[in-house]
Amino acid sequence: MTLPPLPKPSWPSRLGLALTSMLAVVAGFAIASLLFAVLLVAGLALGGWLWWHYRRLIRRARNAAPGFIEGEYTVEPAQPALTDQRTLTAPRDRISRESRRVP
Repeated sequence: MTLPPLPKPSWPSRLGLALTSMLAVVAGFAIASLLFAVLLVAGLALGGWLWWHYRRLIRRARNAAPGFIEGEYTVEPAQPALTDQRTLTAPRDRISRESRRVP
């Protein structure tokens, strides 16, 4: 099956197609550039605002913190032994014969 031959477009239609294609590409680049510029300015403004607040917070923390920490400490020679929570010992009054129930 062969397709019928398509008519050859005229010179004005070719010129119109080329101009509209170029116009679409230029408009796309212009819109993309404008969007990039707006987002860049918004990002820089937000970054500057965060930097300004962070700098103020650091200054407050530096003024509030003492230069050294006072206190006493002891060095523990070994780590404390861990207890097995699954095998807890029962209180003495629950083990006595009087406290047991008879089935």
